[in-house]
Amino acid sequence: MPKQISLPFFPWYSALHPGLEAAGRPKANREFMPVTPIPPVAAMVHHCCDLLRQKLDCTRKLSGLVVGCGNGNEVVYMRRTFLYDHLVGVDVEETFSPEARAEHCVIRGDALHLPFASGTLDFAAAFHSMEHVGDAKTALDEVRRVLRPGAWFYVGVPNSRRLVGYLGSFDATTWQKITWNLTDWIARARGKFKNEYGAHAGFERRELLELLRDRFGDVQLLTEDFIRYKYAGSPLRGLLKLLLAPSIIDYSTSSHYAICQKRL
Repeated sequence: MPKQISLPFFPWYSALHPGLEAAGRPKANREFMPVTPIPPVAAMVHHCCDLLRQKLDCTRKLSGLVVGCGNGNEVVYMRRTFLYDHLVGVDVEETFSPEARAEHCVIRGDALHLPFASGTLDFAAAFHSMEHVGDAKTALDEVRRVLRPGAWFYVGVPNSRRLVGYLGSFDATTWQKITWNLTDWIARARGKFKNEYGAHAGFERRELLELLRDRFGDVQLLTEDFIRYKYAGSPLRGLLKLLLAPSIIDYSTSSHYAICQKRL
């Protein structure tokens, strides 16, 4: 297990274990947040930020984590939105964007062994990463461990019962969306549409709620809220009543979203 990082830890790179170096690590005296372009991010990141503003005391310095941050652009966006330098991302791969590397806000780490001390973070988020971690239960246990009592966790996952997915992916081409759906349908036909087989399956609504309720309190399913948020100004908003009908929402939505709180 990697060495745990205690918070507050900024400049956090000075406390890193040698095996968990910050991407683009600067000189140890650098204590300011560099000015970098704000990268575009998915609607769920905007949704998450809006909810956290309502639930957190944003007048004080807060610390946060993005689990499975991918290229790190979501971390950069959230740091710029909240003006928090105590916000980092962790991913098992180092495919970090130039913006994230310039921000020095991403580290290589495993969601199953988060390199942070227990009870140190004010919030965490996982944007479509829980389906990739290998063991979602252990990853969620780790998220709960590093959060302070009363801290919030926002999570978005693919809906494993969806009929079609990826249509709202802002950074994917039409061809990619078609290819990904074909891959999913083929995996279903072969009985291989499961996270453990490497498929981008995700979780059923009930499955996600059970995972969260076993570990957190005040679990709020946000799927309907998010869809209305995302498409509020879209020509599709007239179809929302049909798409969100209780009888079909488990099939019509490509993802599920939730927010929950670590019990006091």
